[in-house]
Amino acid sequence: MKFIQIKYFCGVVENGGFIAAARELNVAQPALSRQISELECEVDRQLLVRGPSGTKVTAAGRKFYVHGKKILEQINRAKADLRINETYLEGEVDIALPVGMASQLAAKIVQSVNTQHPGIAVRIEDALGYETGQAIDAGKVDFGLLANVGNLQNTIFDPVLEEFLFLFSKRGDAEPDTSDIDLADLQGIALVMPNRKVHVRRNLENTMIKIGGRLSVFYEQQSLLTIRSMVKAGIGSTVMNWPSMADLWYSGDLDARRITNPGLSRTVCLAIPSTRPLSTVAAAAYDIVRQTIAREVEAGDWRDARILSETEELSPPTG
Repeated sequence: MKFIQIKYFCGVVENGGFIAAARELNVAQPALSRQISELECEVDRQLLVRGPSGTKVTAAGRKFYVHGKKILEQINRAKADLRINETYLEGEVDIALPVGMASQLAAKIVQSVNTQHPGIAVRIEDALGYETGQAIDAGKVDFGLLANVGNLQNTIFDPVLEEFLFLFSKRGDAEPDTSDIDLADLQGIALVMPNRKVHVRRNLENTMIKIGGRLSVFYEQQSLLTIRSMVKAGIGSTVMNWPSMADLWYSGDLDARRITNPGLSRTVCLAIPSTRPLSTVAAAAYDIVRQTIAREVEAGDWRDARILSETEELSPPTG
């Protein structure tokens, strides 16, 4: 099996047919067809079917495409590594961040990487926490941040910090209310929360059940942007981590009260797909992400969080 055969096959799949692929790959169509035919003979399966309605990918072809893409990615990463020297790193890095952390960290990570390694291009994939976990576990990114380990099977975890959850509400007075609030006192407060797929909701609800209490989730919204706007308007309060809402606290729109008795804390981890070891370029970005998080905590910009030492064990989240 030749590299060029895998490349041409993936090109046909991604471009939807032989004509478009030949144009994109800058190769004559007969040569492209010959390489695909040789590949099909090699794997002893029909991968593509040509017909009046165009080119279709067979079930075997779809399976082979998944493997083929991984092979091409590994080859490209190997080529990038060979171009690396001790003084200049060059390549691309995909980093997955939960949307609640991306707003605080993404720009700082990109700026720091660009300053220290201008040859590295960073792409941030921001999504809900469980979606971030799925992307890391599937090897779709080089690494990412997770606040919930969950049931991921193909991920290596590196605990970075412990963070606490806060009750965020519309500010009613000129001075912010920074007093702690007992978990039991959240009962009866109208909350705007994401659904139970999101760890912060499950964590809160499970812990409330343990103390014999009950939440009042009046509005269920998945979009963090919508939750923020509703809390800012005074429609309800929410329970989130500090980075998700911090800018609205600094702007004077919201109060932030740490939840206690019991406190709600989570371990935030850097996470690497076990099927996709860090390249030299990704490792450099990985170190910068860890440094960025440490600076945020040391500067007090990640309120009440604490950096975990390398010897501390990963503990399951509360609830």
